[in-house]
Amino acid sequence: MTDETNSAPAEPITAVALPADAPASFNSAESAAKYMISQRGKQNPSAERAEPATADPELSESDNAAPETDPGEEPDAADPQAIEPIEPPRSWTKAEKDRFATLPRETQEYLHSREQEREREFRRSQNEVADQRKAIAAEREAAAKVRQQYEAQLPILMQTLRDAQQSAFSDIRTIDDVQRLVAEDPLRYLQWQAHQTKLQAVNADLERSRGQQAQAEQSRWAEHVSKENELAAEFIPELADKVKGLALTTRVARELLPELGFKPDELAALASGKERLSIYDHRVQRLLATALKYADVQKASKAAVAKPLPPVQRPGTARPSGQANSERIQALTEQLNQTGSLKVAQELRALQASQRRAS
Repeated sequence: MTDETNSAPAEPITAVALPADAPASFNSAESAAKYMISQRGKQNPSAERAEPATADPELSESDNAAPETDPGEEPDAADPQAIEPIEPPRSWTKAEKDRFATLPRETQEYLHSREQEREREFRRSQNEVADQRKAIAAEREAAAKVRQQYEAQLPILMQTLRDAQQSAFSDIRTIDDVQRLVAEDPLRYLQWQAHQTKLQAVNADLERSRGQQAQAEQSRWAEHVSKENELAAEFIPELADKVKGLALTTRVARELLPELGFKPDELAALASGKERLSIYDHRVQRLLATALKYADVQKASKAAVAKPLPPVQRPGTARPSGQANSERIQALTEQLNQTGSLKVAQELRALQASQRRAS
């Protein structure tokens, strides 16, 4: 290797200007060096007093540039969190909800907060009203219970007062007795008057209670009649028609029920709900038996199948076997459809059974 590659780079040489009074020669190299150093200090005195630099050296423009990032990498800055949308009030219409979605978020937050406050206040008012209704209902129920207990005791109380009057004032029966009592014993008269006042008050309460009970019973009966008539109209279409329904019920009241043994006053009491009718009543049993027979006739009528007419026979030819029975069955079927007679139905059933055995 050469000396050029192994040697360190040479420091730059600084030229020092010598003054005019500088010596022409020096005794030694050492004295020449000292002289040069002293001259250098005179020419640049601030260089020797300068403190070593502590600041970092300036970076180049390329060093100050931001570090390059890979195109596929995300930037170091964190993304803002996804903001959930604010739901509009459920009670709003679709148009109002659509309009709400176009408003700024700050306005949406304000409206949402106000709507929540309104709903809380509304629910609180509802709860207060519900509590008040429950309290009122409880008070009414308690009052009704007390009234029922009092009304249940009214007959006993009335009888007790009458017994007390018979025991303490049995001698006072007429106006003359009252006038005599006023003149002879005013204190006893006051006791009798107070007892009469109590009797009248209890009797008025008893009559009022009986009237209310009768009115409530009539209301329940009217609801029962209306409900049963609606159910009956589903099975008897004629009852739904005012004219046909009236004609049918009139016929039942004038023809069927009197024939079974019902009297007019009894029917009126039953219709108003004042009396009840047992299912074991002999007239009800007769009515049920008649309905059962009619059901049998209807079944027999449906079971009778009309057969096609036989072909026309020429005069003098013999009729096929069983032709007479077929004609008789056909005739009985027509007669049964017209009359609904139980006797005809029985004969028709017997002929049909006979024909099936013969075949």
